[in-house]
Parts: sequence; structure tokens; C-alpha cells
Amino acid sequence: MPLITQCCRETIEAPKATEPRSTTLIAVGSNDYYVHQSPFHRFFFSPSAFQEVAPKSFTEHLIACTIVNWAQDKFTEEDLNTIASSFASHDDVWNQAFLAVIVLRASGSVSVNVTRDVALVLTEISNNSLQNGPCVIEPLSGDAHAVSRLLDDRYSAFVGGSVRPELTDRSFEWLNIKKRVAVPSRLYNEAIPTRPLAGLRFAVKDIIDVAGLETGCGNSDYRRLYPRKRSSAPCIQQLVDAGAIFVGKTKTTQFSEGQVPLQWFDYLPPFNPRGDSYQKPSSSCAGSAVATAAYPWIDFTVGTDTGGSIRHPAGVCGVYGLRPSTGAISSAGIYPVSSILDAVGLMARSTLMLEAAFIHMVDSSTLVLRPTLPQKKKRYKLLYPVRAKGLKLGEPERWFPFPSEPGEFPDVESQFEDSIRQLEAYTHCTRHAFNLDDLWRETRPNGQSDNLDVATGHIYTVLSTYTCVRETIDPFIADFQASNHGRSPFIDPVVKARQAHGRRISTAEYEAAVQSAEMFSKWINESLFATSDEDELTLLIFPQNWGRPDYRVDADERDLFFSTFSIYSLSYLSGCPDCTVPVGEVERHSKLTEAKMLLPISLSILSPPGTDLALLRLLSDLEKVGILKPPAAGSSMYPTQREAY
Repeated sequence: MPLITQCCRETIEAPKATEPRSTTLIAVGSNDYYVHQSPFHRFFFSPSAFQEVAPKSFTEHLIACTIVNWAQDKFTEEDLNTIASSFASHDDVWNQAFLAVIVLRASGSVSVNVTRDVALVLTEISNNSLQNGPCVIEPLSGDAHAVSRLLDDRYSAFVGGSVRPELTDRSFEWLNIKKRVAVPSRLYNEAIPTRPLAGLRFAVKDIIDVAGLETGCGNSDYRRLYPRKRSSAPCIQQLVDAGAIFVGKTKTTQFSEGQVPLQWFDYLPPFNPRGDSYQKPSSSCAGSAVATAAYPWIDFTVGTDTGGSIRHPAGVCGVYGLRPSTGAISSAGIYPVSSILDAVGLMARSTLMLEAAFIHMVDSSTLVLRPTLPQKKKRYKLLYPVRAKGLKLGEPERWFPFPSEPGEFPDVESQFEDSIRQLEAYTHCTRHAFNLDDLWRETRPNGQSDNLDVATGHIYTVLSTYTCVRETIDPFIADFQASNHGRSPFIDPVVKARQAHGRRISTAEYEAAVQSAEMFSKWINESLFATSDEDELTLLIFPQNWGRPDYRVDADERDLFFSTFSIYSLSYLSGCPDCTVPVGEVERHSKLTEAKMLLPISLSILSPPGTDLALLRLLSDLEKVGILKPPAAGSSMYPTQREAY
């Protein structure tokens, strides 16, 4: 039979005087928890009510319990079982051990008929803001505290976890426990109509400002030099205001440069969880992609994309990655690489999650998104770029194989083909096959080379190095030298070499690259996305990731800079939305583990600038009908289909 006591006081009191913070941990069941220092929503219970249940506490000074808000006049064993089942299925923080003590908050008298051995404290609700869920109470003071479950960052995705000093505060502080992340209960944030993202957890690339934390940009000297930020980037604050829960910052390559794992020196590079866990996670949003792919307790991550920093990591890590229309999300409070090319974007394991988060990050003051068309009026045009006829195998796999010609990876191409046929059937349209190089030669602007590599290959290198060196890197070096008796900061060698190149670019070269970018942007929007039908949505689809092994222990044998046409330039120069879409995985043999592994394959889907919502709604519809399947977290995207792995 339960031990039942009556709480004679439940009040909301003024905050206590601030005391030095300490870290309090508690083990409940088989899990470790961080105890938040501030009283839970400023609630205090009568200490006398907890003296009798103190023997059931997990420490001498703290009692772990479950808060239950109850509106009925009876509370039975069946009710308790229903609550326990619901909490267990909806929350990965609460566990059955919290049921040893139940605080039943009711609006009036309650008849209790519970047979299991629990301690039940009855209290009358004085305020409705205290949510259901796990809690710890100090029996001597009656203070109630929220808890967060401590989870391991086993794939090294995070710079660090974070907590809120106050649950209602707009500022954060670092969790002072290395290699762990504190995750609060989803139950705390349920059923809050004014906060549509309540309970969803997210992490942020460490070039984006979060109030109370340093912005490190992947460089330890940069992190130590500049103070903690007083405010969050507007897009991050919008997510928090909508109820999303920020849990920490993810690792990035230094200053968002492209780096393979062997080129990281300040931090251990993240481990891609897919396959044998020793595949490269790509860059620069490596940490955000890995966190999304590895941890089911992360719902989405926020990153930035200049030349592919969201889309390629999303592809190799087997998650969705959205680079929105340029300017759709404000870049204020974010370390800039190139104001022309930068975009703030998202990663998630579900298109529905991607859409929900994007809607609450949009900056309506900078870009008016085109409204989505009513379902009955939607018409689609599907552009399907193919390789040149007769192209020998081994050439870059930018595009799909030429029709009727065999490709190099038939197991991948068959899955691509299956996905595209389903897309055609759903949108009631037939793909239009074309070769981009041929289209460029036929329609290129006057005075431009007929070779895309020559016409566009230089643009990214110039735009991504010229401005950031002058506006951010060199001022940082000067600030560091002034604070460190002339000593220069440490910068990873490959990054330093690219920055040195940026200093050698002349103003005339930069202005010429800007003109080339504007030219190519105009050509893309007029030659690929132009339509005379306002009710038609043009989609451009191409291969994003072919599932080829790319081991983190291998060096980067590519040139310091790309000098050829980049498929990523279609979106970063035209300003259109570009979404990486995982569509399957393929079996490969790992040279490191000498065993079979499954690697992700993915497509890229683009639509005209400003059509982000239409593109996301289409992808969400495809997920709802089962054409797109949300990948799971872990080594395999679809573990239930691959039980042998």
C-alpha cells in the first residue's frame, strides 16, 4: 500500500539570494541526472510533507519524484499505470525509478486507490505552471528542482553541453561536465499552445552566437580571446521563444573552412556514426551532422552553408540538410565567411521536423517567401541533369548516368531510380533529362567561356577568402597579438594557407568574381528555373552522395582550392533552396573493420528562390505517404530492415 501524506503548503516565492553555483548530480534508476540549481518554476513545498518519505530518497538530501497534475476526483492503480506508460513512451529522461515518490497536484480532494509500494504526497494546485515530469525535492527546505538526464557524447559531436541557469532565462551557461550533454524532460514543455516547438531539442554550430556562451569558430585561441555573448543570434532566439530546447554547441572546422579529420588540431573531429564509424563526417558542419545522425535525443541542429557545409555533411551522415533561400533566415550574430554566399540552415532526421523548425526561423524582414500553392493547383516540372553521352566510367559523378548507358554504381543508381519514379508518380510529371554543360554552351551569356569550369571555377575561392580575411580573420589576429605580447594565435595549417591566399587576392579580382557570380546567378534563374506558369514548381534533382567509403584516416589529396564548376554553386549563387534528401543505404566492405557496413546515399532537390515552403511541404507530403522514410539514429539508417547489422 502507498504511504500517503498531505502537503499543507505549496507556494511560489521570491527568488533566493544568489549563491555560488555548484554541480549537483543524482543517479535515479540506471541513469545519471544533473539537478538544476534554481527552484523548479520557483515552487516550494511544505518540508513536513516530505519527512515521512525521506527514507525513500536516493540521497540523504534529495528525493527523486514524479510530478503529476491531476484533474479527477479519483486516482487509481490503473491511472498510475497509464501515466507511467505515457511518460515512458513520450520521454527519454523520466524512468520508472521516479515513481518511488509521486507528488499528486490536484484542484480539490482526491480519493487514492493505489496498491503498489509508492510514497504519494498530495497537494492542492496553487499555480498551473508546474509541469508533469521528473523532479527532485530537498526534504529539509521543500525546494523543488528540475532535472536533466546526462547523456554521453560518444561520437565527439559537441564542443560542450549547456544548461539554463534559470528555466525561464534567455541566457545559458556551459555544462561543466566534459563529453556529456544535459537533456531536460520533454514532459516539462508539453501542451503549451503559445510555444509550438515545446519540448524539441536542438544544438547549434559553434560559429553562431548563443547568449552566455563563447563563440569559438573551431579555434581555441578565438574562444579564449573574446567574451561570452550577451545575446543570441535572432534565429536562435526565435527557436527558444517558440519553445525549442537548446542543449549545446556542435563542433565546426576552423572558421568554417573545408578540413578532413587529419587536418584538425585544436579539437578531436567528430565521428560519423554511419557504417563502421570511421567515415569522414565532411565539413564544416561536421558536429551538427554527426549529432543529428547519432543521437535520437536531438531533434534538429542549426548550421551554416557557404559552399556546401550543410548539404555534404548531411549526405555522408544520412540525414536531411536544408540550405534555404539566401536571406530566408537572418545571419545576424553569426561569424561571416561571405555575405554573398552564406546561408543559415538546418539538419534533421525528418522532413516534418525540418519544416517545423524552418518556419520559426524565417526572417520575414529580409525575404518574402512565395506562398505555397493549394494542393489541387500544384503542378511540377522535374529537371534531371545527366552526364554527357559516352562519358567514360570514373569521371566525376556530378550527374545521373546518360539514359541507356550503364553507370559505375548500379546498386546506388537503382535506388536513385526507384526514388525518382515514385516522385514522378506522386507529382504527376515526367523528368526532363538534359546535360548542364550542353545547356550552358547553348545559352551562355555573351563573352563567357563555353567551359563551365573556366567560367565559374574561380568564384567560390575568391568570394570565400577575400572578405573574411579582411573583415574577421586579420582583426582577430591583431586583437590576439595585442592581448598576448605580440604572439600570433594558432590556426590550423590548411586554414592558414587558404587565408594567406585570400590576402593575395586584389580588389579588382574580387569585384570580377562578384560580377561572375551575378552573371551565373542570372543564368541559373533564367535558364533553369524560369517558368511562365505561376502555378508550376520547378524541381532540380541530382545525386548528392553515392555511398562510397571515405575513411577519416585518409589524407586529403585534393588541391588547396577547387578550380572547377561546383554543383553546390547552383544554390549558393542563385539563392535558391537546396535540400539534401537521404533515400537509402548500400552495403560496402570496410577496410578498417574488415566487415560489411551500410553507407548512406542521398539526392539533392532544389527549387526556385523563395519557394522554400513549397519545397518543404512537398518533402513532408512525401514522408507522410511513405515515399521518403525518416532515417534512424545510429550506424544504420533503417535498422529494422537490416537486422543482420
